[in-house]
Amino acid sequence: MYRGFYLAANGMINQQRIIDIISNNVANVNTAGYKSDTSINTTFEEKLILIREKNNKTGNIVYRTQEDTYADLSQGSFEYTGRRLDVAIRGNVFFNIQPYSQLYEDDGEVLLTRNGQFNIDNEGFLALGSAGRVLGDDGEPIPLGTADFAIAEDGTINTDDGRTYRLQLTYVDSAQDVEKKGDNMFVNLSGTNDIPADEDYLIIQGAYERSNVDITDQTIDVLAAQRIFEACSTAMSQIDTINQKAATELARI
Repeated sequence: MYRGFYLAANGMINQQRIIDIISNNVANVNTAGYKSDTSINTTFEEKLILIREKNNKTGNIVYRTQEDTYADLSQGSFEYTGRRLDVAIRGNVFFNIQPYSQLYEDDGEVLLTRNGQFNIDNEGFLALGSAGRVLGDDGEPIPLGTADFAIAEDGTINTDDGRTYRLQLTYVDSAQDVEKKGDNMFVNLSGTNDIPADEDYLIIQGAYERSNVDITDQTIDVLAAQRIFEACSTAMSQIDTINQKAATELARI
């Protein structure tokens, strides 16, 4: 009887975590460059086997957990603005951002993003809001100043006063493992940075990439999670009633 109670509680916890993930996706539907999260389903036995080999002592009962998520790196749609500081990418490459907190660190962590809503900061560098400065292919921030500029499809920046820079771009395959930093920043965990020679990508000035969250899919998923949560809650209530009745009957014996 207690096993059923634990199973129902396990189901409620897992579904609540799924609902929280979906809620965060929906909250970021208008966040530029946001990549939707999906829960990773594992089992207690799968976790345990990482520590030591052990036979399953719980019969056919399998306890599942929702402990991790993975980011769906698929392409989002574009919002065309005509603004020269808005830049979008088509393909599996990311912009490189040096966080403001690490401007003076030689080995600081570089963040990746698909959010191309850039600006010029107070010192004249191409930047991404309060996140940090956009890096050029020499690994240094790009000092555009107040000059007008155009960005070519390969990421080359030409200013009207004759200077040339090129955006530093990092290749991240859609199946690679990344770690999220905030809503739309990432750290590449694979260590692969070079863009393959056959990789087809395109830099688009005057547009930015929207979130890739599909509201229809998220709505379907959250309704399914809520139904399972309610079913588990009902099961717990019924099991609790049975336990109370069993305790009452035992007291009479």
